[in-house]
Amino acid sequence: MGHIDDIEDMISEEELSRSAMESSRAPMVVPKAQVFSHASDCEGDDDDDSAVAAADASRSSQRAGIPGTQKIWLKTYGCSHNVSDSEYMQGVLASYGYRFTDEPEDAQLWLLNSCTVKDPSQAAFMHLVLKGKAAGKAVVVAGCVPQADRHIKGLEDVSMVGIQQVDRVVEVVEETLKGHTVRLLSKNRLPELDLPKIRKNPMVEIIPLSTGCLGACTYCKTRHARGKLGSYTPDAIVNRVKQVISEGVTEIWLSSEDTGAYGIDIGTDLPTLLRAILAVLPDGVMLRVGMTNPPYILEHLDDIADILNHDAVFAFLHVPVQSGSDDVLLAMNREYTVADFSRVVDVLLAKVPSVTIATDIICGFPGETEEDFDQTMALVTHKYSFHIMNISQFYPRPGTPASKMRRVPTQVVKNRSRRLTKAFEMLAPYVKMVGTTEKVWINTELSDDQRFTVGHTKNYTKVLLPRDDTLIGCTATVEITTAARFHVNGVVRSRSEPATPAAAAIRASILGNGRSISSMTAMANALSMAEKKKAKTKTSSAPSAPTKTSRFARFLQQVQTDPVTMAAAVTMVVSVALIVVGLRKRA
Repeated sequence: MGHIDDIEDMISEEELSRSAMESSRAPMVVPKAQVFSHASDCEGDDDDDSAVAAADASRSSQRAGIPGTQKIWLKTYGCSHNVSDSEYMQGVLASYGYRFTDEPEDAQLWLLNSCTVKDPSQAAFMHLVLKGKAAGKAVVVAGCVPQADRHIKGLEDVSMVGIQQVDRVVEVVEETLKGHTVRLLSKNRLPELDLPKIRKNPMVEIIPLSTGCLGACTYCKTRHARGKLGSYTPDAIVNRVKQVISEGVTEIWLSSEDTGAYGIDIGTDLPTLLRAILAVLPDGVMLRVGMTNPPYILEHLDDIADILNHDAVFAFLHVPVQSGSDDVLLAMNREYTVADFSRVVDVLLAKVPSVTIATDIICGFPGETEEDFDQTMALVTHKYSFHIMNISQFYPRPGTPASKMRRVPTQVVKNRSRRLTKAFEMLAPYVKMVGTTEKVWINTELSDDQRFTVGHTKNYTKVLLPRDDTLIGCTATVEITTAARFHVNGVVRSRSEPATPAAAAIRASILGNGRSISSMTAMANALSMAEKKKAKTKTSSAPSAPTKTSRFARFLQQVQTDPVTMAAAVTMVVSVALIVVGLRKRA
């Protein structure tokens, strides 16, 4: 079985000029000539006859078949940035004909996208890796765990896709299915934003503004994985916004390790970007700003407050404080004080009265005393009443400075976490909303039990409505009837239609097909159908023209008989029609 440390190592540097090496890293957007489709094409560590024979034997087993026809099971851990990366990888793989399944047993390959922030999520990820290998599955791992440490125990013979190489996932998958172990982890460029994408929620687009950060928190492993700050240009982001609106998206989430730091490396800033995005948003399409740390938002507070008051922006901001003690913040190397955090909160509460501020707390950081913890309790449960708070116990991440610090006893950490959680859960922030009338934005989200349609108010309060799929893509006037700890319930008094024709097309597809298009896997399989057929016809000796006609005819038949394919086709046709209309208007 071949082992390739990096796919670039398959051809020596002497055989390629620098320009050729750069061109070999061009992002894959549409399926043209596939790279490394056969074991005999591989030039590198294992190009001898035995390696080729091993790859051939592997292909003749359960992984056999034309590249681009196998089933993949995808599992994602972690933040919205990771979710976006998975959506991109699924979109690229689907465009090459790969199919997806919700059943891991049915897949020939497992694609596992990991998170290294907390020990439990990494442990769950590693358990799946071992389970997949034991089941004889081909395994490809992505995300922050392999990027931070490719030599971690348990990943020795597993293929890896780096966080800045998600656009090349097809190459890694193809080689892995042949029996090679491929590691593509370089961080010398940002993937393009206009790649194919299969959204978990077809009306919500997660756009990464950047990768990496400017901080050096002593407990954080993510910096090891994602590196220093690298921002996308405003033009690239605005163009992506325009593209996804034409595809029916009604909510755009801006994601980053620290949105407040956006643009520092390229001479711009977050408020400038947000205003450029707002200039192209149609009525009814909403923007949500992602997590920002206090240091880089302080100088933009007035601008951010103005933007959060904009009709097209959810009045919601995630600002982690991590501790209410300056001594602990110093040990964490967070680069701000409790007073800095309070200034952010106070200004936003004063200038955006309805704002929802979410925050994070780490309980039991090394050196945290009882007095330190009491200061945290006072800050987040007495001075302020946060609607959303993510409470974590400290977990030492290997290779971080905090992992070498003297730890607080485990039982003390657990007790502090329980005390804070209990105090937080006793808050009742939504009771005052009962009896009010709110504007609510609705996409395709349902409650876990599928009984309620889920929407959000201007300040991103979750609203549960009696299930009504005709509300998909709409805004509604809702009377709030009851309040729970983490959401409110309401009844619809009036509604508007979806914001764009493309959004209306998505709703029509869902209504006509029993919500099948809302399944990420179903969408991927619908979009991969035509490409799978293309791959199969490569083995045919029939004349090219009849082959093309037959392929198109079969696709039309699939559209007529398969509701999922029909739904995807309707959405794509609407998008193309809108583009044509726009071009005619310009002419």
